[in-house]
Amino acid sequence: MTRSKSNLLIALIYEDPQIYRDLGYPASHISHLEVCTPAEDVIVTLHRLGHRVIPIPDVQMLARKLGAGEGAQWDLAVNIAVGVYGAAREAQVPAMLEAFGVPFTFSDTATMALCLDKGKTKMVLEHYGIPTSPFAIINLDRHPDKLITPNIINSLTKGSKHASSLLDPASYPLFAKPLAEDTSKGIKQISVIHNVNQLCQAVEELRSSTRAIPAILVEKFLAGREFTVGILGTGDDAWVLGVDEIVWKDQLNGDRDSDVDVDVVPFATEKAKTREDWDGITDEIPANRADPLVERACTVALRAWRAIGCRDGGRVDIRFDASAGVANVLEINPLAGLKPEWAQLPTIAAHNGMSFQTLFEHILRSALKRAPAQWRM
Repeated sequence: MTRSKSNLLIALIYEDPQIYRDLGYPASHISHLEVCTPAEDVIVTLHRLGHRVIPIPDVQMLARKLGAGEGAQWDLAVNIAVGVYGAAREAQVPAMLEAFGVPFTFSDTATMALCLDKGKTKMVLEHYGIPTSPFAIINLDRHPDKLITPNIINSLTKGSKHASSLLDPASYPLFAKPLAEDTSKGIKQISVIHNVNQLCQAVEELRSSTRAIPAILVEKFLAGREFTVGILGTGDDAWVLGVDEIVWKDQLNGDRDSDVDVDVVPFATEKAKTREDWDGITDEIPANRADPLVERACTVALRAWRAIGCRDGGRVDIRFDASAGVANVLEINPLAGLKPEWAQLPTIAAHNGMSFQTLFEHILRSALKRAPAQWRM
């Protein structure tokens, strides 16, 4: 029986923080779930589009429903679950859906697992000749209890392609962050590093922020302009929705309210990213596509999106080096935030005259190309 494209049965898979609290998950492991969840907005939007929605607010409920065979009744699953435990936590829901043959939105298991590991992502980007800042990975599990020293740093980075040049004093400043985190977790003022002693201090502090992979990514700090590029579609059908520039407000010049207690640095920190007053910290402004620099950022972002195999919709963050010559991929977000009027992908859509409902129509249309023929839009 052919179903109407406006009357699909859609399972919405997300994470309700309260349910996870009731299940006994530690607060430190679910703090990222508290950041402006879009579930209610997505449910309202799907209803407006004429679809029926089955809310699934935690992974245990999803497992029960799939085990009971209910997944066979769903036309599509909308996956906005970011996961809690594990080095590939954003890939866990896609893996379950793939195992039960349920078509779903956004990237597949392999891509989700890859993108959360920033080091492996950069390795793939380098393979395709896509610019990304030179980097090294510090694997802390080899010396879990030892005080971090310059000799330990040299030992842990030995063998990395860029280690010798990266740790040369002439290469500073560097930037350090946990290898596999989201919402800027673990990033703070100490993340920008000007000498080897600061690097040791930063790694010592940051290793307490790693939930899954006991490793730190160290890369050349990029001092140029920063852009976030919104992308819709999959493969050759992917296209740039729009691009915003991230402009950091300078509290010292009085551009930010003095009572906003945040890290005064030109990059996103964990403390800033989890605040409701994010717009008091930075401006996100539409970038002019006629600017050759902006178009260069879009070209690199789209190349990265296709090379990594991302699907349906998301963002690629780009930052230029100090000379503004090279657009480097900072991060690929295959499961971008979707909270209207807060998250960056809906903001980019709004800046380009696209409503949240229309944004979601594009995402669904892209995902349904992978669904059985009778359900395609």
